[in-house]
Amino acid sequence: MSDASATARRFRPTTSEDVERDGHRFDWLKPDGWREGFRALALEVDGEVIGVGRIGTNPVHPRRDLVELEIAPEHRRLGHGTALLHELREYSSNPLSSKAESGSERDLFLRAHGAVTYLEVPLLRVDLTSERTARWIRTVRELADDGARVLPWSELPREQLVDALTDRYLWQHASWSPTAPRDTIRPIVGEEFFEESDLAGSWAVLRDGTITALADLYSADGADAPASRREGALEAVDAAAPHARADVALCLAALLDGLRADGMTALDFDNHPTDPHAAPLLATLDREEVDPVHLVEIPGGLTATLRELIP
Repeated sequence: MSDASATARRFRPTTSEDVERDGHRFDWLKPDGWREGFRALALEVDGEVIGVGRIGTNPVHPRRDLVELEIAPEHRRLGHGTALLHELREYSSNPLSSKAESGSERDLFLRAHGAVTYLEVPLLRVDLTSERTARWIRTVRELADDGARVLPWSELPREQLVDALTDRYLWQHASWSPTAPRDTIRPIVGEEFFEESDLAGSWAVLRDGTITALADLYSADGADAPASRREGALEAVDAAAPHARADVALCLAALLDGLRADGMTALDFDNHPTDPHAAPLLATLDREEVDPVHLVEIPGGLTATLRELIP
């Protein structure tokens, strides 16, 4: 398709005035420099902001930079998105990371620029009201041994939980999205996850005073939103521990039972298909896959160079 608007394009850093004026039009609009290590750009055509984008380092997963861009619907398929992506590229030489729903307009755009999936993540919705769920909870508890204690996070020390959250995150992502060093990510995936969680509704299994498994509960719409939709995550703190799967099952049983008692009808799980204990356990429940997304990488550096070798 021709790029007739190229001569009229202008890229500039976004401002707080842009956010106030056009924030309702663009989900990804932030003022330039709103976060350390990030740039945010506006794309103007004939003085009108028709697109926005941002790019920056990922402090937790530093081997890929984060990129997001958005073009107003009436200005799409005219080359503006490609031009904006190329402009954002000036601020990074790393592979870029983004996410998209399979087959969506966003997905097709990213694929056209060489994006490849590095993990497909379905959201699993568990039916809390089904008889199968009730029997599942009872069976897990009947099979549990006496060495495991199940406690809500509200009864455990903050620092112990933050350490366990950090350790879990490190091994969960090691094979497909390696992290920064433990001390770097602890304030983010440990402390922030702890602060955002529902402490009374989240559960941990302890053996000899050590946390072996965690089940987190969050508001799906943010910590300050009404708890009409809940989201969970769970896994072992040490995936290789001999009781890892049994302890994850105990955590999950406590989480499900607590929500059933509160009258909740469903719970979404933001877990990975690569999780060695959570994934097979969730597969035994009455659940459905909803809103699957692809985590994708756009080539950069070595991969971009090698991609250009393809005729």
